[in-house]
Amino acid sequence: MINVYDSANQLAEDLKQTPEYKALQDAVQKVKQDENSSALFKKMDEVQTEIITAQQAGKPLSADMQKTYKELNEEVQKDKNIVNLLAVEQGLYKLIDDLQKTFTNPINDLYADLRK
Repeated sequence: MINVYDSANQLAEDLKQTPEYKALQDAVQKVKQDENSSALFKKMDEVQTEIITAQQAGKPLSADMQKTYKELNEEVQKDKNIVNLLAVEQGLYKLIDDLQKTFTNPINDLYADLRK
């Protein structure tokens, strides 16, 4: 019997060999090496986590939080290391999205006759 988890683990290892993954790895390293980029990334990550937590709890965002997020976002857009990181990350997620479509095709095929 086939173990799909073995296949998924192999896919995860194979993903690490792709140009998209390696580009993200390099971009992360550049952010780590730049003190300002690293601090800005960490701050933005903290604020985004706070926002997500508030949204999941059904709490409205305070004006202060909205202002903080807007200001941080403007700073992030000026940081070439973080901008590059986000662009490269999108490329990797595009690859992952394509892979997901590939392995969900059998499920879609099961429903194809029902949709006719």
